[in-house]
Amino acid sequence: MTKRLAIEIGGTKLQAAVGDAEGKISDVRRCPVPPGSDAGDIRRLLVDLVGPLARARGMERVGIGFGGPVDAEGGRIVRSFHVAGWDGFALRDWAEQQFGLPCVIENDTNCGALAEARAGAGAGANVVFYTNVGSGIGGGIVIDGSLYRRPLGAAEIGHTKLWDPRSGEYVIVEKLCSGWSIGRMAREQAAEGRMPKVLQLAGGDAEAITAEHVGRAAGGGDAAAGELIATAAGNFAVALCNVITLISPDRIVVGGGVSLMGEAFFRPLREAVARQVFRPYAGRYEIVPAALGENVVLVGALLI
Repeated sequence: MTKRLAIEIGGTKLQAAVGDAEGKISDVRRCPVPPGSDAGDIRRLLVDLVGPLARARGMERVGIGFGGPVDAEGGRIVRSFHVAGWDGFALRDWAEQQFGLPCVIENDTNCGALAEARAGAGAGANVVFYTNVGSGIGGGIVIDGSLYRRPLGAAEIGHTKLWDPRSGEYVIVEKLCSGWSIGRMAREQAAEGRMPKVLQLAGGDAEAITAEHVGRAAGGGDAAAGELIATAAGNFAVALCNVITLISPDRIVVGGGVSLMGEAFFRPLREAVARQVFRPYAGRYEIVPAALGENVVLVGALLI
């Protein structure tokens, strides 16, 4: 039986899986990326993680989802915003040489979009917009089961802009709505004495606060944490309203670490979108959490 190999390359973790052309996974391997690692370090980790899987009997090809913009046709990384040493790297050629298999590469969010549209929370919808709200924010569009592709990517919602009243300027969406930005705002507020519960969850160290601590506090009923998440969700709602106006998706699927906050994030997000959405489109879209969890990029890499 022929098999496919899927790889996810992120800034904080690597994943690999064996599966089939329908996106069904039979084996998964994971390893963390140590802080401070550069692209060379990650490639060495990847060879150790993936090598045994690539040599399995019946393996026919490999798909790679990369955490940053890629030139999928040329098989090269355009840029990594989080890890040094990837910019311009010929990832497809390197992978084919290392693993002895034909390779395709794609942006990780595009992989996630295709996976959720075909096999996850977007299944059955004609037009799906997928966004992962994590350390960064990406986006992808799937129309009638096919990924909308452009030479250097598309639907990069995290790099559209919103007005930031604190700085008095337009900033990219990631700076107001990502998990990193939620953690940063919580650290600032904790330093001012306004996040006691979140500070407690972080062991009393304000600099150790992350978005995960904020989500846990909000889930436990902490008002300050809930307000901070609602602010981020309200800002993200503006970006989603623009998406709805531009492409009129049937379903918006939201994944990534921030989505794991559950209703603490989704309730204010849906409410803010409903208040601001272009009136003809009101009630003609759904906003739903992603369904495929940690495997979403791997499933998409199998499908591509």
